[in-house]
Parts: sequence; C-alpha cells; structure tokens
Amino acid sequence: MKKNKKATSLLFCLFMLLFCAALAAMTVLRAQTDFQLEDVARSLETSRGRERKQQAEYEEAAAELPRVQAELAKVQPLADAAEQEAAELKEKRKALREEKKAREQTPSGETGGETP
Repeated sequence: MKKNKKATSLLFCLFMLLFCAALAAMTVLRAQTDFQLEDVARSLETSRGRERKQQAEYEEAAAELPRVQAELAKVQPLADAAEQEAAELKEKRKALREEKKAREQTPSGETGGETP
C-alpha cells in the first residue's frame, strides 16, 4: 500500500510539474502575443493617423484649387507675353551675333575704320 501511495504521489508530482511547465509556456506565449498585438495596434493607429493627415492635406489642396486656378488665369497672359519677349530677345541676340561675325569676317580696310 505504501508503494501505491508513493507511486500516486510521484505521478501527482509529475503531473503537477508538467502542468506548471505548460502554464509557464502558455504565459510566455501569451505575453509575446500581447506584445505583438500592441505593436500591430500601434502600427495601425499610426497608419490611420497618416491617412487622416493625408486626407486633410488633400481636402485643403482641393479647396484651394479654384483659387489657384483663378490666379493662374490672371497670370498666364503675363507669362505668355514674357515668354514671347524672351523668344524675341533670343532672336535679336542671334541676329546681333551673326552681324558681329559678318563684321569680323570682312577685311578691316573695307569698313573704313579700325576694329577695336
């Protein structure tokens, strides 16, 4: 009978040891899972914050678009005129260069004066 009690006690101790080991492993796994869950939640909140910020920036830009388009319509004729003037000046500069080149190619005696 003593042997039977010893075996039962040993079996009970072994079962309790296994149960405690399993409980400890589950606690560690649960802690890891909780940490991962918190990390994912934090990441999701950050992404949502970025999305809200981008949405606000988009709405702000969309609200300003008509005003900017009106401003562009006012300035566009001035820009076109400036572009036209720049093209004319470029052509004038090109003509002056060609004229200078032609003068340099003619002998100095024909012009009647000295070249500087």
